[in-house]
Parts: sequence; structure tokens; C-alpha cells
Amino acid sequence: MRPRNPFGSGPVRPVQEAPEELEADALYEGEPYDNPGSAAEGEEDLDLAGMGSLAGVSIRRKAGNGAAKPAVQSRATVARPEETAPRNIVDFWSRLKKGRRWPARSDIDAKQVGMYWPNSVLMRVGENGLPWQFEPLTSDVMRGGGHSFHTGEIEFGNSLVMEWILGLGRRTQQAGQPQEDVDLFPTGTGDVRYRAMTVPLGENDDSVSYVLCHVLKM
Repeated sequence: MRPRNPFGSGPVRPVQEAPEELEADALYEGEPYDNPGSAAEGEEDLDLAGMGSLAGVSIRRKAGNGAAKPAVQSRATVARPEETAPRNIVDFWSRLKKGRRWPARSDIDAKQVGMYWPNSVLMRVGENGLPWQFEPLTSDVMRGGGHSFHTGEIEFGNSLVMEWILGLGRRTQQAGQPQEDVDLFPTGTGDVRYRAMTVPLGENDDSVSYVLCHVLKM
């Protein structure tokens, strides 16, 4: 004779033991895995027959072979631009242009020029047939009388060197673009090869009023 169920008229069903391991793939078979990276959507309260609601029991689904795994986003590293020295006087000139045809005379920092290009001179364009004038930019370029300059490395007092620099300066004024030239000059210690680079300067985009020249002994 079956024992009576004190809680109802139906027969007493045998208590089902909870499975030792719950296969998550079987529990969630056919259900889309929308957000694999969210722990809240990966957990549910299950209602198994004969066991009531498993409220508070967290069952996480296992990531199958076809389940998309969240992409690991690496932290972006922003490279800080390092301030580099200009490669040469033309590079220095290009940085000062800032959308203009050429920089102004007032844009030239004599200390910076003296630091990177000590053997530099500034030529002021002669207007209305007036002669060009040379202006030293740094303290180590000294006036030797007239239009002569000299340093410990470059013989600016050499008339051939001065004519060469003047000719390159006029070409720069006419072209409105940097110029470069290499030439050989006789000196008291033998022939010396010089390399000169010139850049135009002007207060406006209409005319060149100055030419900056750097001479390098090769």
C-alpha cells in the first residue's frame, strides 16, 4: 500500500538527486550567446523538474568551439613627438615658413643659428642698385673691415669666397628658393672645399629682403 502524500492528493514522487556535473552546453543548447563578455547574461536560475527553482545557484555556460570570445583590447600607447634638431639650415627655414613663401627676418633666432650653424652670415639685399650688406648673426663671426668676415674655420675674408657667397645669394633672391653649391678655394694652407646653403627671408610674400647663408668646410 502506497504511503499517502500529506501535501497533496497525488502520489509521492521519488526525489531526484541533483546531477554531480551540469553540462552547460546541454542546458543552453540552441540559445544564442549574445554577450560572452558579460557575467550577468551568462548566468540564469534554472528550474529543474522535481528540484524547484535553483535560485542563487550560478551556472556558467562553457565557451564552445563556435562561441565568439571577446577580443582583448590592448591599451593604446600614444607616442610623444620628440623635438629633434633641424638637419640643416634648409630644414630650419622650412619649419619657420608656416604656410608662407619664406620666413621673416624677425623669425630668425640668432642663438639657435649660432648653436647649430656657427659659420653663418646674413646678407641684406641691396635695393635700387645699392650694394648688398653682410650682417653677422653670432659673436664668433667678427667684422674684419668692409664686407669681410672670418671665423676659425671659414675664411670669409677671402675675396673669392665672398664673391661666391654673393652670387649664391643673388640666385636665392631671384628664385625665391633655397640654393646650394660646392666649390674649391685656394688658401694659405692649400685648397679648401666649401659647401654653402642659402635661404631667402622676407617680411611679406612679395619680395626677398634678406638671405641667410651657412658655409661648411668639407
